[in-house]
Amino acid sequence: MSSQASIDFSSMDAPQREPQRLSALYQYHNAPEVAPAHGLEYDDTVYPSSDKYPVIREAPSYDPSNYKGKHSFQTDNRPPRIIFGMKVRTFLVVALVVTLITVGAAVGGAVGGKSMRENVPVFTGLNATSPASTATPTISVFSAPTPTYTPLSTCQNHTSYSSLYALGSLGSVPATARLNYTLYCNLTNPLTQPGAIKIAQAYTYSFSDCVEVCAGYNFWNAGSNCTVAAYQPTGRRPGNCWVGFADAVSVGSLAADPGMDVALLNML
Repeated sequence: MSSQASIDFSSMDAPQREPQRLSALYQYHNAPEVAPAHGLEYDDTVYPSSDKYPVIREAPSYDPSNYKGKHSFQTDNRPPRIIFGMKVRTFLVVALVVTLITVGAAVGGAVGGKSMRENVPVFTGLNATSPASTATPTISVFSAPTPTYTPLSTCQNHTSYSSLYALGSLGSVPATARLNYTLYCNLTNPLTQPGAIKIAQAYTYSFSDCVEVCAGYNFWNAGSNCTVAAYQPTGRRPGNCWVGFADAVSVGSLAADPGMDVALLNML
């Protein structure tokens, strides 16, 4: 035992060495598990929600102030309903605007069409039957009234008349054509006497036109064969003017006949 008592205690008197400090990574992985001081307590903060990333926060299952015998929630933070990429309220506003525009356009078109129909003149020339009828449409033809002219008595007794053919507007006047007449009023028609020859008859509206018929015959035939033109204004169609040849007719040999005008050719 004495030998054991002689143990050197010098090492015990020496100051105790400090243990070597371990690395931070070693300390992190080998440290004991400790519950975090923050994050487990109840948080009653209301967070804003988003269309794309809604924040859903669930209240405690038991709410003493609003207990209804089942689990209750303080607020409804479910994501909003989306229709055609829009919220319900936005979609309803857009639909209302589109509806108002459509109704306005329809009303404006109806009013404009009615106004146009009232301003367009209605043509009644085409009388078409109803669609149910099989008759073909009929087109009414407008007939203008035919103007009527009354032959005039413009006789000036015992006056000279030179035909318009004598002016040469239709060509040179033949030297043998006789175109000058003397007018007489209210005498019998010389062409009704025996030996008289009627060349033509016409319906004219004046005494001078009747004389031109006789003068035209002499002009185109370069002669003097038409010596008498008799005109009766009250005569009916087809003729109230007669022209022809009557030899050796004198005014003294003609009896009075009211309404009959006579033109005799001047042979000189």
